[in-house]
Amino acid sequence: MISPTRSMPSRFAAATLTVLAAACAPSTDDQESPGAMAVTNATIIDGMGGAPVPGGVVVVEGDRIVAAGPATEVAIPDGATIIDAAGGTVMPGLADMHVHMVGGWDGVSTEMLGYRRYLNALLYAGVTTVFDAGNVLPFIQQIQAETEAGRLPGPRVYMAGPLVDGPVPIWPPITYFTFEASAMRRHATQLAAAGVDALKGYAGLDAEMVDSLVQAGADFDLPVIVDLGSRGDYAAAVEAGVLARAHAPSGPLSDDEIAAMVEHGTATITTLAVLESFARRRLRDLAFLDHALIAATTPPRFLDALREHATRTLSDEEAEFAAAIEERLMTAMANVKRLRDAGVLLVAGTDAPYPGVFQGEGIHRELELLVEAGLTPLQAVSAATHHAARLMDADGEWGAISPGMAADLLVVRGNPAENIRATRDILAVIQRGVVLDRSQLVFSALDDPGFRTVGSVAAN
Repeated sequence: MISPTRSMPSRFAAATLTVLAAACAPSTDDQESPGAMAVTNATIIDGMGGAPVPGGVVVVEGDRIVAAGPATEVAIPDGATIIDAAGGTVMPGLADMHVHMVGGWDGVSTEMLGYRRYLNALLYAGVTTVFDAGNVLPFIQQIQAETEAGRLPGPRVYMAGPLVDGPVPIWPPITYFTFEASAMRRHATQLAAAGVDALKGYAGLDAEMVDSLVQAGADFDLPVIVDLGSRGDYAAAVEAGVLARAHAPSGPLSDDEIAAMVEHGTATITTLAVLESFARRRLRDLAFLDHALIAATTPPRFLDALREHATRTLSDEEAEFAAAIEERLMTAMANVKRLRDAGVLLVAGTDAPYPGVFQGEGIHRELELLVEAGLTPLQAVSAATHHAARLMDADGEWGAISPGMAADLLVVRGNPAENIRATRDILAVIQRGVVLDRSQLVFSALDDPGFRTVGSVAAN
């Protein structure tokens, strides 16, 4: 989450999929695991950067991948459900490793009661894993617990819980704030007991506080991810041993700083999409709002508000700010390419929601921006699959197509290795070995309570 005041359906048998989804309803604690299925006639993108495998088959039993490879080498179990990719591509489900389930469409207002719509939008877009990088702790705890149990449809959720910030917090309702480094152990103790997956250090922390937070986190096996703003001491944070920067650097970045990140294994969560939002670059042509990943999952009232936001006349100060952020976006894109070439682990994230940055669709836009920045499409896909799992030390569990891995799969038309935009053209989303009924994830005005956003969690 960037402070606003700081730098920041298909001929492929929709009917068939509906039948399959009904037969393979999302699993809960009280249901048996789904039976065997096979995705056939597909190019396989494994998520780990391997060469695409044309004419491939992926076999799933229960919630696990049990075989993957060329059709000539993979046996399909008798009675398996067949998902014919019709010459398309199967790849791991996508991961957005920087979201906030608490934010409204504008990134500033609060939209907690819209959580089910957000979860639906993520699944509809093929996002099967997210990292919530700052939220009200009991709220995101319950979302994580219920999605994990299968009682609430949604992606796999990792969480940081509240931000850990200095004495003048930017987002007070979602922050643990402190005046001194000695308080970090208390925060780490409380958050470890709450079951968070990482600690998020924020812009008000000085170098001593970051170092203390890393040390306290280490006592509970909790890594630290930092967003220290435009004035933060990232070099000291890297030396302290943080796991990752929460945003790609959008200012000058020396070769020595990159080398230190490589030496210490410091990852970067890219979030180019949020810089594009602040620069208003994507808002210059609003045709993207008609894409199904947005139009099918977003209340029209929010799209109307976004259109109004995008077309209003800017003050001179606002226009200057947007132009400055666009320069930073270009710098961040260049830095992303340098970091990738140097061997820094790049992980895709969006910081959704912000104007033009949507839960679900946003990660597809992030992949496009990564390719624009100079990554190959396969490198971009890895950033939103295998690399995301590596960030969470879960690369033996999900994020790749390989025997034993979680059966979270995205089946698309076309070949994202040739055109990254093909990730948007979704044939099927498979989660825990279940083909999801995407029609059940579409926004319905008939079922919508009409919740509105309310005041911001940002400090005035």
